[in-house]
Amino acid sequence: MSQFTKILVFLLCVVCNQVAAQNSDFDVLNYHLKIELDIQAKSVKGEVDILFSVDDATQQIALDCGSLTVDAVDGNSVAAFQQRDHQLIIQLKDKLPKENYIHITYQGNPTRGIHFMPEKNQVYTFFSTSEWMVCRNLITDKASIAMDVIVDENSQAVARAIACGDLVEQKKLDNGKICFSWVQNNLVPAYTFGFAIGEFNHSIIKHNETLLNCYSAAYTKAQLDTIFQYTADMIDFFESKTGVAYQNKSYNQILIGNYYQEMAGFSVLKETYGAMILKDSTETNLVSHEMAHQWWGNNITCERWGEFWLNEAFATFMSAAYNEHRFGKEKYLKDINAYREVYEKVKKEGNDKSLVFKNWNNPSSSDRSIVYFKGAYVLHLMREELGDVAFWKGVKHYSKKYFGKSVNAKLFQQAMEEATDTDLQPFFDKWVY
Repeated sequence: MSQFTKILVFLLCVVCNQVAAQNSDFDVLNYHLKIELDIQAKSVKGEVDILFSVDDATQQIALDCGSLTVDAVDGNSVAAFQQRDHQLIIQLKDKLPKENYIHITYQGNPTRGIHFMPEKNQVYTFFSTSEWMVCRNLITDKASIAMDVIVDENSQAVARAIACGDLVEQKKLDNGKICFSWVQNNLVPAYTFGFAIGEFNHSIIKHNETLLNCYSAAYTKAQLDTIFQYTADMIDFFESKTGVAYQNKSYNQILIGNYYQEMAGFSVLKETYGAMILKDSTETNLVSHEMAHQWWGNNITCERWGEFWLNEAFATFMSAAYNEHRFGKEKYLKDINAYREVYEKVKKEGNDKSLVFKNWNNPSSSDRSIVYFKGAYVLHLMREELGDVAFWKGVKHYSKKYFGKSVNAKLFQQAMEEATDTDLQPFFDKWVY
């Protein structure tokens, strides 16, 4: 089993399992967040402006707020609000315009979705966005976001904030603090929002029109250059396989803490992972896995968590495909064999299931292994059945057709059949459904 596979097996427990607000009659269009953190106190203070559209008959909306305390909700459309069961329920006035703004102020000491490291004066987020920001968890409700992250200049150990999207401004405030303004313009689900704060070494490379930023407090600039030496090539590879250009003006990667997560234009990788790559330059699966999510996951997004394999199996498979491109067929087959071994173990234990889950409310370790490793192995089997030319033609057609949209297994099947003129029903019946 590869190091990549071992790491993923142990880290799957942090995969988000968010219960979304159930309203289907409103749509969040944009968030503008201003957030300030007290790292030593492990607390957050925030304000968020939310632009949303509603149907004429909508009388209330529900947002997710985790364990945060909402202090106020303002806006011309707001009649009243209350917190209940980790949600913010907002009663709306009659005869609303189609698009509405509300302004929410909140604060709290979250213990999920964000990791404070006072001893290092660092903090970073991972999944569970609603634990540090009032938002809508519903995976199909994609929105853009402007994020102002306020950093205390007076603390010697705090120098910058890195977040999803592109950095548009860095300015000193009247109180002596610094505000880093990041903007994510294309629409993505809320679980892909995030940031990190600390004093980091910084490596930067310009690849075509994209700035590739790499950060860490644990590695020198020269080491970061080595650890992330294939980032530009990965972007080229995924663009070639999808026919869709990378969407942001920058791609930001940081080695920090103990978790991994893809975010929009931003990836968090476990700090010690860098040492693994420095020891073996071919151990880049997790770099390519998180980058693959910039296409499959962040932009081509499963329509519900029960179809999560369309996010994670693709990213896992594509990390192996990138290894084939970069290091050769033997490396690819080594990865695929590792995925198969994990799946065979699940089968032997009697825990094999469909890739399409009825729900994803309480996934087991075996369930997570299925969506990552069985799913990646199934994509390999599909490649073998169709042949390379047809398979990659299908992947490109599927990716271009549904980029920026929500998908399910049926839509994936139809796209592959359209591109290859092949009846894949028997294959999907056997391996997917």
